[in-house]
Amino acid sequence: MGRRQNTLDKYKLYKISGFIVMILAMVFGCEKDEKGKAIVLKKLVQSSHSIRIPIDSLTDNRSMQLAYHQGSKGWFFNLNPKTNEIQMYDMENKTLHKRLRFSVEGNNSVGRIFSFYIHKLDSIFHFQQFSPNIYLTDTSGSVRKKITVQVPEMHTSPFVHLTYFSSPAVLVGEDLVVKTRPADVHNQITNDVLSKRHLTYSINLNNGETELLSHKFPNNYLVDGYRFFDFSFAKGLDKWVYSFHSDHDLYYSDARNTSLASVTAKSNYINGFRNFDLSGSREENYRYFASAPNYKSIFYDKFKNVYYRVCYPEIELTSEEEIMKYRFVPKMFSILILDSELNVIGETLFEKEKFLPDNLFITEAGVYLSKNHPDNPDLEEDYLSFALFELLDL
Repeated sequence: MGRRQNTLDKYKLYKISGFIVMILAMVFGCEKDEKGKAIVLKKLVQSSHSIRIPIDSLTDNRSMQLAYHQGSKGWFFNLNPKTNEIQMYDMENKTLHKRLRFSVEGNNSVGRIFSFYIHKLDSIFHFQQFSPNIYLTDTSGSVRKKITVQVPEMHTSPFVHLTYFSSPAVLVGEDLVVKTRPADVHNQITNDVLSKRHLTYSINLNNGETELLSHKFPNNYLVDGYRFFDFSFAKGLDKWVYSFHSDHDLYYSDARNTSLASVTAKSNYINGFRNFDLSGSREENYRYFASAPNYKSIFYDKFKNVYYRVCYPEIELTSEEEIMKYRFVPKMFSILILDSELNVIGETLFEKEKFLPDNLFITEAGVYLSKNHPDNPDLEEDYLSFALFELLDL
């Protein structure tokens, strides 16, 4: 009787616990937005699937620029700056399909490739770091057109980047929209000046003429002191969205010619920010970039119609070796998940798992994160390796 009673008591406790879990799931698994619409919370969960792409001895296993392109099949593109080539990999069999190698000078040259944008396989745009010239090529390696950009006053040449503060180019009709930066001396810029600078401009591909978008830096970004003011941007289905290094808010607009509105998109792992000491030593500067809390890239997932914001919480560093290492790779990070209206619908923390969020690409299957973090015990030097994370309901 005593054993049976214990069993019944356990059964009742199990039912009660299950009921509590169900209630908690109902309460926390589904929130509501400002319009009262239900929001289903999400998380990124690592699947058993991964990708290993063999590379040669001249290719680094951490990509400087990468892109995924879905046509009749999936293609992965990787920039090798050492050889001034874009490597084109077949994603079905994970093999190198073609090397798009270009000369730096002379006939059929594109200069030193800094970044690229793949609109279609017959429309690949090449960018240099400090040059107003853009080159249109295709997978044959031929230069089809050179566009000289009429760079707007007090702004820089196009700064297209696919890893560091991700800001890919966006083609809209015959206009190419690109990120720009203030042409001012950065360590002397004031809040008043910064707030007047634009974030992006469009380039007419027929004549190189430019038009600044109405999207500008926030009005009060430097009002409390100097902070790193680099940013990432992503074009969603119906929004232009900007994420700044030291700002919880996201800034967005539904059109190129309307000013930005803001919405709070705060990480649970970032509270405040630290000012940058303009008179600090080199070691203090390195420590800031390695350990200060900040937001890095924002990505748009066109397959799921959501956004991913990469967040770097503040970390403690105990040695110069750690400072040098974590300047370039994160000790920990999280990925904030936002729906199409920029409501926060989840956040996944990567604390012990060692991945590289700046080597990230998105497919219909989910988010692929590079496994080539130097602290990853599974690091393979001769492969570009990625783990798949699926977006699942909480």
